[in-house]
Amino acid sequence: MTGVAAPPSDALIGVSLGRAIREARSAKKLSMRALAASSDISQPFLSQIESGQTMPSLVTLYRLAKALEISPSALLPTMPEPEVVHVSRHDEGTWVPISDVPDAATTRVISSGTARFATVQEYRVERGQYMGDWFQSDGELTVYVIEGEIDVEIEGQGVWALGPGDAIAHPGAMRNRWSVRGDGPVRILLAYAFAA
Repeated sequence: MTGVAAPPSDALIGVSLGRAIREARSAKKLSMRALAASSDISQPFLSQIESGQTMPSLVTLYRLAKALEISPSALLPTMPEPEVVHVSRHDEGTWVPISDVPDAATTRVISSGTARFATVQEYRVERGQYMGDWFQSDGELTVYVIEGEIDVEIEGQGVWALGPGDAIAHPGAMRNRWSVRGDGPVRILLAYAFAA
């Protein structure tokens, strides 16, 4: 599943709210029975709220918050939960040239989004295809070779030959470029971790 993450479901909101209430109750060292009595609700109803099986009314939320001596907003989820699992199939994503020059290597985004802290791209390069000039960014880069062989040059640091299964990681601020070694095609994964 790709694209913009859907808003959280009612069930996810209920589970997050229930977890927040349970954690606040535990932090106050209150039993479920004591919190229920202080909030003027039944213990079974509180159990259903804490397990995410049911949602409290606004009045009940305020009563729970008062008994826990916290703000009702402290119990509410602040952001939608990020997509937990993301599957990217080999035939998904649009392959685009890395440059406007003729016969440029191509890339596709495998995983990216505001809820993630990294972007992963796959590159396909044939011998003689243009791979761009020096590249520089913020964050952290990891280059992993799936197929073929490349040279990774990091300005002022050196040149490393990488083959299938090899990887190199470095700060994106270090200017770097890749070149194909040998005659075969090359497939590369580039993982870019955003700067904090």
